[in-house]
Amino acid sequence: MTHNTTTETVTATGELRHLNPADLVIDTNIRTEAEATLTAEFVDSIRDGVRQPILAVEVDGEVRVRDGQRRTLAARKNALPTVPVYVVPVATDADDKALTVDRIVEQLASFEREGLRNRDRVAAIEQLALAGMSATKIAKATRTKKKDVDATLALAKSETTLDLIERGAALTLEQSATVAAYDHDPEAQQWLLDAAASGVFEHQAKLLADNADQRAEVLAQVAIYTADGIETVTREPDYRHTRARLERLVTADGTPAQVDDVPTDQRLAYVWADVTEWWTDAEGNTIDEDLIDWDLTEEDTPADAQPDEGLHDPRALTRHENRSIETTWYVNEFRDLGMSFRTYSGSTATSSATTTPAEEDPAEKEARKQERRRVRVLNAASLTAREVRIEKLTAWLARKTLPKGSAPTVAKFIATAMRAHHDMFGANSSQGNAAEIAATILGGDPAELIEQATTADRAQIIGLGIALASREAHMWKDAWRNVGDRHYLGGSQVSARAGYLHFLVEVTGYTLSDVEQVIAGDKQAADVPLD
Repeated sequence: MTHNTTTETVTATGELRHLNPADLVIDTNIRTEAEATLTAEFVDSIRDGVRQPILAVEVDGEVRVRDGQRRTLAARKNALPTVPVYVVPVATDADDKALTVDRIVEQLASFEREGLRNRDRVAAIEQLALAGMSATKIAKATRTKKKDVDATLALAKSETTLDLIERGAALTLEQSATVAAYDHDPEAQQWLLDAAASGVFEHQAKLLADNADQRAEVLAQVAIYTADGIETVTREPDYRHTRARLERLVTADGTPAQVDDVPTDQRLAYVWADVTEWWTDAEGNTIDEDLIDWDLTEEDTPADAQPDEGLHDPRALTRHENRSIETTWYVNEFRDLGMSFRTYSGSTATSSATTTPAEEDPAEKEARKQERRRVRVLNAASLTAREVRIEKLTAWLARKTLPKGSAPTVAKFIATAMRAHHDMFGANSSQGNAAEIAATILGGDPAELIEQATTADRAQIIGLGIALASREAHMWKDAWRNVGDRHYLGGSQVSARAGYLHFLVEVTGYTLSDVEQVIAGDKQAADVPLD
């Protein structure tokens, strides 16, 4: 069969030829789903000819398609005699690796226009690295930020995360790389996915990173239970009427239920890390926490303040900490085992039919333990939330203009801060220094930035940064315990902290984490998960 071949344009870099599509060799392509996307509509659109030239190279007498595999396949289905092909020469001394790099870079550039599956883009970047290109060179060749190349290469190692984004998980490249780092911890990956959907991914990621050592100890215990065939979770289980905590159950004969009374397939182990703290005086004596005057730890406590009679000054004590991995047992379908709930009257525990000897109410004991844990966890979450806010504010305040329509809200916020909370502008304590925070989130000395401001919008943004820093200086780690903060923040009728956080949501698009919702008065502390 004779094939029609004509040459129309010759340039220094290549030539435009009209070639029979059957003679073209479809080179390896970073797009792997070409056949699947070859719809009837697309094939029909090629019926009258290919309008955009196919990009190809000629190697050892073969014309290899670099960009245009779908057009080539559609042309074959339509039995087109010729298609336009722009043939680019390759160096005669190019080896296979160099040809591979050249092909992938060209195809990536092409798919910037046409779109490419995330999985295929990741695979292409990985192939460039395997071909010997450094992350810096890949970034330059593909016009990509190096940090994005690093994130892509990290993501390439995680088949689980690639499947997630392929199924439509709404993650940025950086977030995907973070999720990929937790392939060993599917539960943490799900937390990250949930956080991304809620707009608080950074908060969850930082909490996991900050508690990495603790998490490793928890997972070690999880592995032991899993090997024994026991269902295990590391976040407190949701309530179900068919499931109960072991300590709240009695057996059919009225005795307290023990874990050995429960078949393995009905056990649920909730594994968590408990941090025990205690205090000693100068002589090394352990001091009962109930004998410590905790009021002296308040931020505005005078240096010469004395503890109440019979109590110890916490400022003169040494704090100690010990971490242990705890298991709270739950029983699934406990009624099938003849178990029922304990009932308590004072210090006496009974079942619905039988009385047991007097004992301390374990529910009350556990409640005190969990309350101490709540204070510790939410304090830590508050510190993490501040880190995220500072990062977000630093990026947001770099703008040159205010968001459209926000100027009145911004002006009102600044005016309110100056009138009702003017004392906050000079805040300087161990938990927050307004001047330092302002310099951080504005990226320099506010005074110098004001001098450099060339527009009214930019000057107002700097003023807003100063006002935001003054509020941030009063976002103490235990602010969640003082939601009604008007008493010591200028007597305003509206909580300064709540107003600050709600302003961030309205104007900057910030999403509040759980602990921030508590501070803003939008959620109860008791409703915040502790894991």
